[in-house]
Amino acid sequence: MLKRSVHIILLTIWCASASSQGLKLFSPEMKEAVPRTNAVVMDFLERYFRELPSTKQTSIETKMADDKVYFRKGKPSDLYQVCDTMPFSINLLDHYYEVTWMKGEKPFVTIVFPAQYDLLLGLEKDKASQRFKDAVLSASPRSESVTSPSNLVQTTDSIYQSKGDTLELASLSDALYFNKVRESYHPVFDNSHLAYSAANLFHGLIPHADYRMYVEQAVYGMTTISYTITLSQWLNYCAEWGLKMFFAVEEEREDGILALIIAQSKELGYHHLLSVVIPDKFIDDQNAVLKVRLTPYIPIHNVKDLYKQQSSNHKKVKWQ
Repeated sequence: MLKRSVHIILLTIWCASASSQGLKLFSPEMKEAVPRTNAVVMDFLERYFRELPSTKQTSIETKMADDKVYFRKGKPSDLYQVCDTMPFSINLLDHYYEVTWMKGEKPFVTIVFPAQYDLLLGLEKDKASQRFKDAVLSASPRSESVTSPSNLVQTTDSIYQSKGDTLELASLSDALYFNKVRESYHPVFDNSHLAYSAANLFHGLIPHADYRMYVEQAVYGMTTISYTITLSQWLNYCAEWGLKMFFAVEEEREDGILALIIAQSKELGYHHLLSVVIPDKFIDDQNAVLKVRLTPYIPIHNVKDLYKQQSSNHKKVKWQ
């Protein structure tokens, strides 16, 4: 009983401190120097523990338990002893983060929490979906330099393919495709290999090729919104957020290719799912329009079931 009373007193003192001053755990320079997703984690920690004392509908302990935010070492009040010169680490372990600050050579505070976009971004899915278009349009330009991977293997049709990862489907992969000319490799982009060319296009290997994308995006409440972006804007967004791209041909049709594309963020625990109609003349026609059905922010564990619901008419694609 005494131990619990002391804990409540410490929480009360921390609440008073947190309400009277802002919590800054990381310097702006630190946030600028790390990948975007790590900056999101830093912002989350500062926001979460700054706002936590104002929790009114439930206790602080209950809210943290509901959010699956735990202290493996230390307690909330210890965060006010953390400064931006203290060594720290951010580790993604399976589907959760572990953030540790060191004092001397020993861990001082260790916090664990889910790699879950709505928690980390502080946005419910409907709000995140509504802001998705603006996030794409505001992404910074990416580097467009193209280098060939070191793990290329020759296929039966004399194309060189990178050996990478697959996602749920054997054909849904992050593979890249190259031609070999003398001793150098060049990304495939020709009318003889439309599927390989389309895969390279969405992996950002064809810098000179930019197309309009007419997007029908699912939003909250089973409704859609429509807008147009360019392929380069989409690729800028994917690069800024460190998304990993997986590509598969769902169906080869008379008017072109129906492709499945999944942009994955393990760091934030979601996929963006795209079903894209790529016209058969896209190699030669820079004015071609790619028609896209987009469902953003699908929790990683839900993507297989959602895709099966949406692709019930595409019999050529089979789940393993």
